[in-house]
Amino acid sequence: MPGADDDTVRISRSRPVRQSRLGLPRAAVALGAVAAAATATWALMGPSPPPSPAPPPPVIAAAPTVPLLAEAELLALAPDRPSLLRLRENPRVFVLLFPSLAQQGAAMNRAAALVEKAGLPRDRLLDGVELAAAIARNGDTAETWYLGHDYRSADLARFFALAERDRVPLTEAELWLREQFVTASALAGPGPFAVVSVANPGGPVDAPMRDAVLRHEIGHGHYFTRPGFAEHVRAVWQNGFSEAERAAYRAFLGREGYDTANEELMANEAMAYTLFTPDPRLFSPAMVGLPPAAVERLRGLLRSGLPLP
Repeated sequence: MPGADDDTVRISRSRPVRQSRLGLPRAAVALGAVAAAATATWALMGPSPPPSPAPPPPVIAAAPTVPLLAEAELLALAPDRPSLLRLRENPRVFVLLFPSLAQQGAAMNRAAALVEKAGLPRDRLLDGVELAAAIARNGDTAETWYLGHDYRSADLARFFALAERDRVPLTEAELWLREQFVTASALAGPGPFAVVSVANPGGPVDAPMRDAVLRHEIGHGHYFTRPGFAEHVRAVWQNGFSEAERAAYRAFLGREGYDTANEELMANEAMAYTLFTPDPRLFSPAMVGLPPAAVERLRGLLRSGLPLP
């Protein structure tokens, strides 16, 4: 889908309110009238009665808080429950940390299917049977379909809007995701923000690979929230990459299941793999079929547009 390139990283096939006002209920109004009448009676009969205690103040929910952590601190965390955090170097990037790939997949896979997965509808949500079939066609499980996720705020907003429009029931995990999205929206204020995710080490993902996945997804978060950087990446993709180099990256990304017809997705993924994915099990020049010197040249071009935190 043009302009909706929320991207994810996977293991290569070649690799083993507005605050509402509180109104008094009618019963309280009636009780107020009775109290007024009683006060008048006391005035006629003798001294005024002692004043009634003031009613307790209305309970107002506290504004949500999300910890603001540096990338290194995020890399060191392994929470025992799904958690929402915020990147200190770029506070418009919100990070979801999941204890397991299974929990991450339950919350995020259907959004990935809507936004970026090749050959799947862009105008509706898959049901559970369709999602399971799509995952199986790729030879994956719900846990391994994606190792990490990243979304523009507009992409998640569309996901939840389509669910409401079509009356598609959300799973418990997706309802949790919606709560985190509402919280992030309130904290981010106007303008786009990004939501990225990663799971704790486990299964096919060891600690170094998990670190690389998180760095990859944070790279996408910078792309989604720093217009100047995104513009630079697109310019390098069009003018710095040769046609043969773009073709090589498209082939690599196509093997990973990305929608190669989405040109912005291709540029964004090429950037994230080249700049932010240090684990050779996830990305290497050999995987794209290019000499190391060629990839290093492209890395230098892409890095030159990355603003300092």
